[in-house]
Amino acid sequence: MMMRAEHWWSAITLIILTVCAVFFGYLQSVDAANPRSVLSWSQSQWISTESASANGYFRQTIELDNAPQRAVLQVSGTDNLQIYANGKVIKTVENRSLQATAVLDLSGELQSGNNILAFELHRSSFPAMVALRYELTVIDALGQRQIFFSDTGVKSQTLFPQTTSRYEWFDKGYDDAFWSRSAQVAGENQMAQVTIPPELLLALPSPPAYELEASQHWSVSLSTTFEYASKQAGQVWLAVASDVPYEAIINGISGGIFSPSDTQLHLNSVLPHLREGENSIEINLMNNGVDPVVAGGLIQQNDYQLSTAFISPDWQIHGGGGSSHSALDDIRSISHLTQVSIAAPALPPTYTFIVNDRFIPPAVAQTGPWLQGGIVVLFILLVAPLFRLLGVSLQNQLTSTCFANAMAILCLVAAWFVAQDVRFDARQIFSINALQLMLIVWMLMVVVVLAEQASKTYRPASTLAPGELHRSNQLKLGTIAFYVVSAAVTLAALLLRLHNIEQQALTVDEATIAGFARGVLERGYPYLMVGGMEVELATYELVPYFLAASVKMLGYSDFALRIPAVIFGTATCLLIIYCGSAWFGRLTGLVAGVLYAISPWAIYWGKNCFHPSQIQFFNLLALIAFYRLLASDRISLKLACLSALAFAFSYLSWEGSGLVLPIMAFVAIVIRWQDWRWFFQPNLWIAAVLIIFVVAAQGIRRSLLQEPFIMVGFGKSDLATPKLTFTQPSYEPWYYINNFFFTETHIGLSLFFLLGLIFMFYDRKLSFVMLFVVMAYLSLTNLLGYYNAHYFYFVLPVFLLAVAAVFVKLLMLIQRQVGRLSGPVFRTQGVLTAVLIMAVLIVPAGAGGLQLYRLMSGNIDTMRVDYRADLAGMDGRSVSQALSQYWRSSDVLITSIPLLTEHYVDNKGDYFVQTITDRKVVYDTVKQRPYYVDKFVGNPVLRNKQELQDVLSRHDRVFFVAAPVDGLTRIIDTETLDFINQNMRVIAESYDSRLYLWER
Repeated sequence: MMMRAEHWWSAITLIILTVCAVFFGYLQSVDAANPRSVLSWSQSQWISTESASANGYFRQTIELDNAPQRAVLQVSGTDNLQIYANGKVIKTVENRSLQATAVLDLSGELQSGNNILAFELHRSSFPAMVALRYELTVIDALGQRQIFFSDTGVKSQTLFPQTTSRYEWFDKGYDDAFWSRSAQVAGENQMAQVTIPPELLLALPSPPAYELEASQHWSVSLSTTFEYASKQAGQVWLAVASDVPYEAIINGISGGIFSPSDTQLHLNSVLPHLREGENSIEINLMNNGVDPVVAGGLIQQNDYQLSTAFISPDWQIHGGGGSSHSALDDIRSISHLTQVSIAAPALPPTYTFIVNDRFIPPAVAQTGPWLQGGIVVLFILLVAPLFRLLGVSLQNQLTSTCFANAMAILCLVAAWFVAQDVRFDARQIFSINALQLMLIVWMLMVVVVLAEQASKTYRPASTLAPGELHRSNQLKLGTIAFYVVSAAVTLAALLLRLHNIEQQALTVDEATIAGFARGVLERGYPYLMVGGMEVELATYELVPYFLAASVKMLGYSDFALRIPAVIFGTATCLLIIYCGSAWFGRLTGLVAGVLYAISPWAIYWGKNCFHPSQIQFFNLLALIAFYRLLASDRISLKLACLSALAFAFSYLSWEGSGLVLPIMAFVAIVIRWQDWRWFFQPNLWIAAVLIIFVVAAQGIRRSLLQEPFIMVGFGKSDLATPKLTFTQPSYEPWYYINNFFFTETHIGLSLFFLLGLIFMFYDRKLSFVMLFVVMAYLSLTNLLGYYNAHYFYFVLPVFLLAVAAVFVKLLMLIQRQVGRLSGPVFRTQGVLTAVLIMAVLIVPAGAGGLQLYRLMSGNIDTMRVDYRADLAGMDGRSVSQALSQYWRSSDVLITSIPLLTEHYVDNKGDYFVQTITDRKVVYDTVKQRPYYVDKFVGNPVLRNKQELQDVLSRHDRVFFVAAPVDGLTRIIDTETLDFINQNMRVIAESYDSRLYLWER
């Protein structure tokens, strides 16, 4: 007998709640094993450059009375921060759209007398202004304390400082006499969290160093025991410095093998490996017949009170193995242990503590995670029999408590979302008190609703199974209301895409397509002149025509070039509403349309003139036509031709959409399984032949157009056929999982998508869109040789349709459940459940809600600027406009972005620098003196430093537009790049772009 629908879903909510309680308990244990502290500031100020800029360079000279015993720096800055001390790079911290924060021990980097502290900041988001705050506390051997902090006296500069043959800008001997003073600015409100508070790092004692006379041994073992009380101790670290590799073993469990670190004590948490009472620690040094120098040990912290168990002669020290033995065989051998002498070295080194920010997983077997799930199970075992005695059957108990269970689950999910928001303290959210409070509230809700049902008459429940939910009464929406809301959603989508449409400069891809659009206006077909060669567009063939039409009407500008993307994005929103309402109901269409309208990803590409917006629109049209093919038992010739035409427009906008063909074939087989006559309809094969003709014609034309050219390097445009990516070393099966499903605005939507994997087995229309998304992921991951997030962009509308359909089904389920039981408490819980579901769906999906910047921050493709609002990419516009201000007719231009400089100031340059084969270069056989040219406009390629020097020697003034700056190391070798920085000065700088000038 099939379980009734309400009982089926109630059981699922109870199981999920138990799992969530265990998971939340595990997160609380994670937080205990990975403590975080919030930085506190005293006398320092937030400072910035004298004029607002996306880049900032700061220097401060500090005078120390004596050599430091301990020097701790706490620093926070915008987005990308690099820290220098006395000419040495100390650390680089990168955090997009939030503070880059660090606490560093500089004891080994500073000295008595004059020292230089320097900071380099680059903003990766709008507005273009950097901010810096730091405090340096120095304690000498006499206990004297000196504090240095950021204020307006710190020197700063907005342009990259020119280096010399002897000094770089962060070195001690560099002349900063002409640098400006910093300006005080308002600070950031985001919470700056660090692993170890500066006060604790200041209090850490320096361990004594010991030299072990162990030249007759391949390994040395140092061991001791210590007491641990969880109620008294906080964090416990292992900090060992050794000039030979070593293995740390806690309670017989290896903590890993560590590389040599002569003077650096890495603070590694060992809390998950400890137990109450006595614990053992063993350090195995792999000295291989040399006398090692070692220092450090265990450090326990409790409310800033420290206790240490450093290596000393009191430890048990033994040597293992002679020259004829294997170190790996003898490292733990007790029978071969012999005594080793220990003594202080003649020159004790100065040790520096290094804070390890890596994730420390807690022991899964500990009681914390399982206790919370056990509380849920124990409460159920106690309450269920009690209310059974009061006349409420077990099935009725499942039904009446489903909303209480769902609300508890949604509260846990919402709490996890809030913990990923950089404006909140995750420690408070993951505290044991917060979890216990949630469980208490859940218990009260369960008891109250069960008590209510025990006092009332239970109505007979429906016998509908989960598969029949889509056939029950849907949430109704009137025709007039539907059209009014649809118009409002479409208008909102349009305005969001028009807002700040010109804030971002054109990307290289946009400038390339814009160049082909100019070719359409000039000759009627898309082409570019690369040196002396005419290169016709062999991919994205249809995209330039829409851009050319817009430019023809509105004039040549960024606005005109991006208007087609706005139109396609807005039209896609309308198409989503139509598609959702036709397949799943009006409410589903509107919800999907709202999600698309507010999506930061869709907004970005909805005002970017590259192909994604156009391909998305035509692909959705093709999908609608394909669905009609599947739904038709007898396919008409008109429908077959329209389907082929829609695919042709999609394919000629980007041939990667051809991967839709195997996806659609697989979906058709699944949906039309055992209905094989459908596959042999003549009109279906007519559509197939037309599609094959388009694909073959495009492929042949592309091969013929590329045949005459001699090229060095390989680009994405050279990949013309599917490729078995899983056979390649570059295979990344998690790429689209991380860069689509798990991004900060999609994580909530992905939860609904996962629920759709259950619903899809009972709803044919939902299974169609679900299978399309799943097969698109598998195809793009395994058949496309390159990974890029925007390749997956055409899947977004289908994904949102699936999510919206699941959301509406959940609302329908709540509506049905509320109608089955009487009682205000039950109905109130149902309404609150619906509100929470809506919040989990909508709030994380838009740019104005939660700032889930902690989520997956280390797994997102670092080249992306499309997944979050106000991220700034490379700015070729500012440096190009600065170039036009300084330009003289006799000047020479070297540019790494020739199409952008041509677009903004009608100057495509004279040369291109590439000393490393990264980008593709073309051999120009047309001109009188053939040479290699860049693939963009055909500028001659300078292949080494000598060719660059030759160009400089023949001209009085040479400009160099360098962008992206972060990518220069991929095309220019270090020697040539150093020559540029030493002999050319930066006269303009913006987001990831610089304008250099060389003058004779």
